[in-house]
Amino acid sequence: MIKKKSRKLTDKLLSRLEKVECPDTTYFGERFPIVMKRGTGMWVHDIDNHRYLDFTACFGVLALGHRPKVTLQALRKQAAKLIHGMGDVHPSTPKIQLLELLAKISPYENAKSLLGQSGGDAIESAIKTAMLATKRNKFLSFAGGYHGLQFAPLTLNHREDFTKGFESWIEGKSYCLPFPYFKGEISSTTENLSHELLLNKHQLQQPEKVLEILEKELKKKEYAALILEPIQGRGGKRGFSADFLKQCQFLCKKYGTLIIFDEIYTGFGRTGKMFAYEHYNVIPDLLCVGKAMGGGLPISACIGNIMDVWEKSKGEARQTQTFLGNPLACYVATETIKSIENHLPTFQAELNKIDREFIKFTEVMNSNKLSEKFPFQIRGKGFMRGIWFYNQEEAFCVPLMENLLENGFIVLPEGPRADVLSLTPPLIATASHYKKILNALPRMLENFK
Repeated sequence: MIKKKSRKLTDKLLSRLEKVECPDTTYFGERFPIVMKRGTGMWVHDIDNHRYLDFTACFGVLALGHRPKVTLQALRKQAAKLIHGMGDVHPSTPKIQLLELLAKISPYENAKSLLGQSGGDAIESAIKTAMLATKRNKFLSFAGGYHGLQFAPLTLNHREDFTKGFESWIEGKSYCLPFPYFKGEISSTTENLSHELLLNKHQLQQPEKVLEILEKELKKKEYAALILEPIQGRGGKRGFSADFLKQCQFLCKKYGTLIIFDEIYTGFGRTGKMFAYEHYNVIPDLLCVGKAMGGGLPISACIGNIMDVWEKSKGEARQTQTFLGNPLACYVATETIKSIENHLPTFQAELNKIDREFIKFTEVMNSNKLSEKFPFQIRGKGFMRGIWFYNQEEAFCVPLMENLLENGFIVLPEGPRADVLSLTPPLIATASHYKKILNALPRMLENFK
């Protein structure tokens, strides 16, 4: 363990922030957060000039790392021409080019998109499109899902810390399905998960039971769509089996309900493939993307081949906003997506080495008997992994996050109980980067209370 870092400038700036920001925005701990000053590649420096290895990619956004050359060049090139435009009136060339690229890489023959600024915008577009297509107004989602906090996406959220005070708005608009349990890709050899622990402590249900509940609800024929993340981000890197998702798609089609994949987190190489749906061979009716798409700029999209349910514009767009199709964001997005496509084989090759680091971590945890004290399971795919400490108390990973920060690693706790340590670095992360944090973690846990 290293000695505590100086926070002289950090504490001064955080004191200023606390006076002017909504109190329900930034979390303040004893030595948390830092104030970011600059970033390069995998590394971030704070205002007190301490360096950190970024294992968040800033919520999965910076797929190519901090300030990659492709982003800087695209920003300079487009800024010299046109920074802002008129999204739904006079389109710019970058907007048209981005929409063409999204259509090309999507799984649809006649793809059209609705652009937005955030993931929540994309989900809201999907909700509206599904309502127009089905003439229904209710939705299905899974426990632990996170689809944004705007009012429409908020109806899909069932965590009390997000919905408190807004229950009257949410009530009756969606049904929350229990999340099914599936084994992780790489597991601890001392795994001792029982059905009782999964159900009573973690509210995880058997897949067959979840499908029964889903069909019971679908039979009512009042749901416009089932909306899900192929791998939950904020929910703790838990995912589905291919067979389960195929069954969901079959049931939805049987009862006239659309299926929407929220790939805002999982899209653009995050899971080791361009999109997570490729792991399951299930093509959704609508695909929502964002985060890594913009290379650090705010942009998102809802993509599908059913967009013609929207009437052709008669001069006043029904789904728009001031910054829709912003030229700067569109051009950077186009160049970012192309770069991810080009480098994806390299990223995929590195994942084989990264998997070996997780195996070594498991071996160390077992040899030190730390896996008996802190039993765990590794969940997720590709560059979207979580270490689930399933036997610990709620918020176990919050002090773990703070200790890792003090030791030079930026990570986040996730899951409904904050018992998952999330590892979602930029796609440029190598096995040597993972080795650093996976070597530090057992040493930290040895002294963890």
